[in-house]
Amino acid sequence: MKTENQAWERLREHALAQIAPGFPDRVLRAAREAASPLFIAHFALCAATAAVCLVAVALYHARVSSDENDQSIAGWGEVAAQANDLEQGL
Repeated sequence: MKTENQAWERLREHALAQIAPGFPDRVLRAAREAASPLFIAHFALCAATAAVCLVAVALYHARVSSDENDQSIAGWGEVAAQANDLEQGL
């Protein structure tokens, strides 16, 4: 075994000696029991937040697009009016 692997093995053994027997199992069991409802609630909150953000972005984009379209139409209307005036002047 390489010295690096031996060092990691010694650290692992030292860490295992610091943990009380059965501690990992108790932690995992508690996490599984408490995580399900909490995870579902957390996921629902995240999904609702994402939906609200998407709606806000869509509404903002629709408004900005509408304003830009109105400005473009007004600008082209002015160009068309000037073109008509030019045609009538010739």
